Amino acid sequence: MKLLGIIFFGCLALPLSAQTVYLTPAEALKLIFFKSEQVLPERQSLNPVQQKGIEKKIGFRLEKTEWNFYVAKTKGKVDGYALIDQEVGKTEPITFLTAITPEGRVKEVEVLVYREPIGGEVREERFLRQYRGKGPSDPVRVGRDLANVTGATLSARAVSAGVKRALLLWEVFYGRLNNPNKN
Repeated sequence: MKLLGIIFFGCLALPLSAQTVYLTPAEALKLIFFKSEQVLPERQSLNPVQQKGIEKKIGFRLEKTEWNFYVAKTKGKVDGYALIDQEVGKTEPITFLTAITPEGRVKEVEVLVYREPIGGEVREERFLRQYRGKGPSDPVRVGRDLANVTGATLSARAVSAGVKRALLLWEVFYGRLNNPNKN
């Protein structure tokens, strides 16, 4: 009986992890770009100058230099862009999609996979809708520009960091930094 108690209480010290898959990447892309004729992946790479520029703006080091954007089109015209990415919340990565309009504004943010035992409220509409309309030059900070979610501060900050990164990457690959004549 004493051994059973040690095993039981020992288990309480282990971190509880959870993984909830809300949407697959294909489901999320179909949900966001339901009117588009095609949604195709496009691999993009940052050069060292672009990487340093983004890192300066976001205040942390990028873990990679290659990104898979999805470009939605109808009759050859771009309907929007999406980046499926992840950012660590408290201890586990949160996988999410940031959909961006052709003009470079957030269209939608969807949480695809949430792995933490608490803080899953970041996938609720009341939190995610705050990102709509944000652009690359807009601040995206929890507690300042965005209302926090009680009990999900680290997760909210993680999603915000990822959305800001997606907007800055869009700006480099598709926006005015890629095409100086674009307004």
